Amino acid sequence: MTLVTRCPSCHAIFRLTGMQLYSHGGDVRCEQCKRVFNGFAVLMTVPEVCIQPVAISPQPGSAQPGLDNVAAMSVAATPPPVDHFDIHPPAPKVSRLWLVPNAVLLLLLLSQVMHAYRTEILIAFPAFRPVLNEYCNLMQCKIEWPRHLHLLSLESSDLRVRSSADPDVVELSAIMRNHAPFPQELPALLLTLTDSDAKPLASRIFTAKDYLDFAADQSAFSGGSEIQIQCFLNTDQLNATSYKLELFYP
Repeated sequence: MTLVTRCPSCHAIFRLTGMQLYSHGGDVRCEQCKRVFNGFAVLMTVPEVCIQPVAISPQPGSAQPGLDNVAAMSVAATPPPVDHFDIHPPAPKVSRLWLVPNAVLLLLLLSQVMHAYRTEILIAFPAFRPVLNEYCNLMQCKIEWPRHLHLLSLESSDLRVRSSADPDVVELSAIMRNHAPFPQELPALLLTLTDSDAKPLASRIFTAKDYLDFAADQSAFSGGSEIQIQCFLNTDQLNATSYKLELFYP
């Protein structure tokens, strides 16, 4: 390290020795602008590799009595001079104790995402169903299938008298299709009987338990599949001439 000082007028940098500073109480003369200043005021230390000597020809009659001439030095552009008394505090250490609450918060966030999008996760990743079932058993929730009614349709339907011996008992048959590529909740059927003027006479709601037999899977409507519907009802001599069948979710 080398002791240097800076001229307050022209900001020229000078390399000094302790003898030069103490011989005149710290007063030195700038070889650039000829100003006399106290070298202790702006005393700094820089690495030796950061300074390059600059040759300055002494001018006749410029020396002042009682002051030693000192060589002017230029500082390299890359590493700036550092104050000798500048103390940089050490970088703060990050405590590892923060990892514990961060991990807990991450688990809570994942739990909330799983709870809010459990149905979507089941549709995208059917293999996760055991994990989701265990989660719902723990959180006392239920995994519900989607309800996209616009992706369901009645392909055909028919309402006819079951037998001539009992004209009040009619048979409803229909084919329902799920156009979605994923399973959906089974919808309900709304059957409305009308007269010759299209006025409603009576209506009946059929759930999945009503229009599917016990052997069929009543938990979900598989994607891209069809279901054959068949159920019976007593019209009680309503003399209905027509009907209307609709799909809906209660």
